[in-house]
Amino acid sequence: MKAFMLTVLLSALVAPTIVSAACGQCVDAHSCIGESEFQLCYDGVRDQTINYTCPASKPICTTYGIICMPNDTNIDRGCGDVSNCGVCSESTTFACTSRTTFAVCNGDVVSANSFDCAEDFVCSVKNAVSGSPCVSRCDSSDSDICDRVLEPDVETTTTSVTPTVTTPVTPTETTTDPSTVTTDSSTGSTGDTSTGSSSVTSSDIPTDSTVTVTDSGSTTQSTATTPAFNEDTYCQEINSTGRYPIPNDTVCTSYIYCVLRSESWTGLLYNCKVQRPYFDADIVSCGTVKPSYAGCTNLV
Repeated sequence: MKAFMLTVLLSALVAPTIVSAACGQCVDAHSCIGESEFQLCYDGVRDQTINYTCPASKPICTTYGIICMPNDTNIDRGCGDVSNCGVCSESTTFACTSRTTFAVCNGDVVSANSFDCAEDFVCSVKNAVSGSPCVSRCDSSDSDICDRVLEPDVETTTTSVTPTVTTPVTPTETTTDPSTVTTDSSTGSTGDTSTGSSSVTSSDIPTDSTVTVTDSGSTTQSTATTPAFNEDTYCQEINSTGRYPIPNDTVCTSYIYCVLRSESWTGLLYNCKVQRPYFDADIVSCGTVKPSYAGCTNLV
């Protein structure tokens, strides 16, 4: 009988803990951010300014209405394993930053910008090290993920945007003042999620521009076409991972991030966050001051 009781006790001690949610995910009015820590949620959004800690007698953050519970293998924990999140080393290419996102490793530091895996793909900690972070959910395991959900961010990722701008110009005869013609620009976006990496959103370019034409006595209509820009081709020419300015860009609110995927260079178009709206090619980062020259540089 004693042997039977001992066997039952050992089975309970080594039984896996039950996790019913991901770290950072709001359940009712709270979100567990660690085994013993949580934040309050308002309208489904975490208040990240204050962290609360469960007492020592009830150290486990759960998904129940009673947030903190005693440590027991039958308790549904509200936060899984986050020890694998954002772990970089000199030999690491990427690091998982949540269940479905990953970021570039710069030595032992993980970059602030995260990429999204495609729908039905998750970030594999093991595969991220070697440069292929996204795997099918069916091929994933609880021990190989960063069990965290990230809040939506201001910065968005845009892939394979190839706008073509056609500007019809019709001069109007005048003897004193030049004529002004308003032209339209077109927008477009495409994306490929077959590799399981990168979320795709559309990117807008200016919808109006003004062209001033001084009449020389001719009424012939002309058409000017701006060549299409392709991020992938641009990165294939650069052949190096990193952030790069859009060629001849004077707006400087976006930049191209080049990354090697499946032995092919891919270009991702990023928009700077509103807190740091301008990309500076000299420091290869977004900042608060708009660069002075085309190509987003302050160097002549």
